[in-house]
Amino acid sequence: MNLRNWSKGHTYGILLGILTTIVCSFIVIGILAWQDGIPYRVTFDRFTYLHVQTAKVISLASIGNLIWFHTFLRKEKWPLAMGVILATVLNLIVILYFKFI
Repeated sequence: MNLRNWSKGHTYGILLGILTTIVCSFIVIGILAWQDGIPYRVTFDRFTYLHVQTAKVISLASIGNLIWFHTFLRKEKWPLAMGVILATVLNLIVILYFKFI
């Protein structure tokens, strides 16, 4: 991808991907709390303070971007699909940061 070809669609795709990851993070935290049988607040505190838990939640929350990616591919909106992919790559960088640092 060439940065000279950057468009509003790329920016909207990145913002949509990041927002989807944030929303899905809260959903994943709720599912993990329900699965472990502990309160939501305790799981949220683990997400906040334990880096391994943070990486795990963000990686699971990134799955939500697949819905947007496939939707934009079917409608042939390539810049939006590329923006969602770039947001997922940003999530990968954050996951690697929390996992190894």
